[in-house]
Amino acid sequence: MLNDLQQRKLAHLFTLLDVDDDGTVDKMDYTASADRLVNAFGFAPGSTESRRVRDRYARLWDEVTLPMDADGDERVELEEFVAGFHRFVTQPEAGYHTHVAPVADAFYDLMDTDGDGRITRTEYLRMAASAFRMSEANAAAAFERLDLDGNGSLSRQELHVANEQFFRSPDEECHGNWLFGPLPARG
Repeated sequence: MLNDLQQRKLAHLFTLLDVDDDGTVDKMDYTASADRLVNAFGFAPGSTESRRVRDRYARLWDEVTLPMDADGDERVELEEFVAGFHRFVTQPEAGYHTHVAPVADAFYDLMDTDGDGRITRTEYLRMAASAFRMSEANAAAAFERLDLDGNGSLSRQELHVANEQFFRSPDEECHGNWLFGPLPARG
């Protein structure tokens, strides 16, 4: 069973993914998010990088999100989304590594524009604004919380730890809770 924090994290992510703000997440939302990310980093729509991000998003949609759709309308409502992420990602031990880590790796490869193996603050802010519609202030706050060693960049490992904490941890103190910016106050 998900605690209040885990439910709030998933509701926050749902809001960020609902590109057209219609109260549901569908394949178009995933495609739009992938395309915004690729465009923000200057890759052409048909490029290898673009295809990789789109393919990972499509796989996440097909294997995780679409099966959440309880009523068969190919649109996932918040309650379905929260229950589905719990079933596919939060609860199973390998859920994060099977379903979310490949998407995170594609993001990482795209964000690391200079190929130095580190994600800078600028690269992270560009990703957060494009893929998840986060404000610069919220993205900056997230970056500061995720940069545990204060060196001004994030390693692939730091991002995987943060991602897994976001999706799986019930702990209020986890730095990964900040992956998508500050959580909205309890409703």
